[in-house]
Amino acid sequence: MNTTTTSNFTIKGSPLPIAIVDAKFDIMECSGALLPFFELSGKDEINSLFDLLGDVREALGNKLKKGTRVTETLPIISRKGKLRWIRTNVHSGQGQNQQFQVYFDDVTEGKIQYELAMQAKKIAKIGSWKVDLIKNSVFWSSMTRQIHEVPNSFEPDLEQGIEFYKEGEHRDRIIQVVSECIESGTPFDVELIIITAKGNEKWVRSIGEAERSNGKTVAFRGVFQDIDDIKKEKRKNEELNNRMRAAVESANIGIWDWNVADNDLIWDDNMFALFGLERSEFTEAYDAWETSLHPQDKEFAANEVKLALEGKKEFDTEFRIVKKDGSVAHIQGRAQVFRDKEGQPLRMVGINADITGLKRKDERLRRLLEVTEKQNQKLINFAHIVSHNLRSNSSNISMLSGMLVSDIASKEKERFLKMIHTSSEKLEDTLNQLNEIIKIQQTGHRDLQEVKVFTILQNVCESINAIIKESNAEVTIKVPPALKVWGIPSYLTSIFMNLLSNALKYKTLETAPRIEIESKDLGNKTVLVFHDNGLGIDLKKHRKNLFGMYKTFHNNTDAKGMGLYMSKNQMEAMNGKIEVKSKPGAGSTFYLYFMNEQ
Repeated sequence: MNTTTTSNFTIKGSPLPIAIVDAKFDIMECSGALLPFFELSGKDEINSLFDLLGDVREALGNKLKKGTRVTETLPIISRKGKLRWIRTNVHSGQGQNQQFQVYFDDVTEGKIQYELAMQAKKIAKIGSWKVDLIKNSVFWSSMTRQIHEVPNSFEPDLEQGIEFYKEGEHRDRIIQVVSECIESGTPFDVELIIITAKGNEKWVRSIGEAERSNGKTVAFRGVFQDIDDIKKEKRKNEELNNRMRAAVESANIGIWDWNVADNDLIWDDNMFALFGLERSEFTEAYDAWETSLHPQDKEFAANEVKLALEGKKEFDTEFRIVKKDGSVAHIQGRAQVFRDKEGQPLRMVGINADITGLKRKDERLRRLLEVTEKQNQKLINFAHIVSHNLRSNSSNISMLSGMLVSDIASKEKERFLKMIHTSSEKLEDTLNQLNEIIKIQQTGHRDLQEVKVFTILQNVCESINAIIKESNAEVTIKVPPALKVWGIPSYLTSIFMNLLSNALKYKTLETAPRIEIESKDLGNKTVLVFHDNGLGIDLKKHRKNLFGMYKTFHNNTDAKGMGLYMSKNQMEAMNGKIEVKSKPGAGSTFYLYFMNEQ
């Protein structure tokens, strides 16, 4: 290997691991950072990429053409015996001899976090899908294909996707909600049965949201979940409850007979046992029933009897009783009214059964289903957070990489290399913050701490430095360096990222973005103010939906409608709030209110 100096840029002096290779993958030049990056020393003889990454001919060889760029993430075993994932970016060089610039990046931590997120989705059996009505294309994730039991090579269209639903009410229902979504943008959330490619019936949950442009649906996307096990378990519990109900009714049922004309109520022995009373304690059974009723249910139970006698409804109701020991029991009462020829009530014969046990089981089942639903929603929300928070970092690095390989001066390239290095560090910070969000969601603990606002604002600006430069934006921070607020660092980073990226994204075509951030002390509260000169929002039209999920207010194709929704929830989680003032064409001002005491 040797080192060549071109203009003022020295490959060897680069702080990043870079190599220049020929078409046979032999290393022509490399930076001084290359060997330490691969945990090697000057004593190690390195002549080609094979010595660093193994045989890469299959991964890179067939893809290298003059003027192209190839990116592959490859696994290696480090000298310390650990698995590392190396992202290899290969750019075609200039000149008669075909040479390639190779940039290396360790993405092991990001790969691990990604795999954890994917594993969580896999455990919950959640896939994704998108229908693009403009391109007339359908995308299914690998989990969605797995749920349908089709090969990974399967490429569906909209009609094929609908035909998987079981013929009849299930297929009719999906056609209805999809049609409404296309016609009016109505979202849907349905649980239906599909017939998989292998002929298996399976319960699935499909959630969809429309993407609208100029009043028309141009695409719709959503998530797809296998809920077959949940449905079967629920059905088993329902069957179990029914069997238990039947067993209770057959084994421990009290029978009563009320002669309405003579006002004479007769209980059998099981009725007294059911109510925990002795027959000798009451001369009239009606007194026993009325005395035992829970005070809050007396009026209700008496009215149910009255409605049954009037023929307005059947007597099939539940009420509570209070036993001698003070315990409360839930009673299921059913009865039939016998009438004379004129329709007047003569007798009312019925049964009572103690359903206290069933009530408790139903309550436990309801709580279990609520917990399961909340966990599933947390997984979906976290997937949105991952997608939204990483988008700005990845866009920034991608933009810097594009600038780096363009025809610019060597000094500029050095500056862009430093900016890429800074963005990579901020990407790692973002991944660590996402890990903190996972912990918060798992434990529910939101311990607030004093956080330096200025430091986080600087870090966020560095994370999107290329986007700021590309937009020719001016970001002015008028926040005291020592200012602290009570909050969660990962939440503050996410909120600041959302507000800044939105201000850049929704800029006007005529004027470069101008963003001003300042703070105000209101005594018991601190307010951070983000003001921009962008497109603004019509609050008369959109105020109710401003912080809603999937709500967008401009025609940007990459808008997802998650940023403000997440920011509002994260501010409330820190005992704060977010407000906005905005007018179309006059920019927007967001106010973040933080309590000055924990």
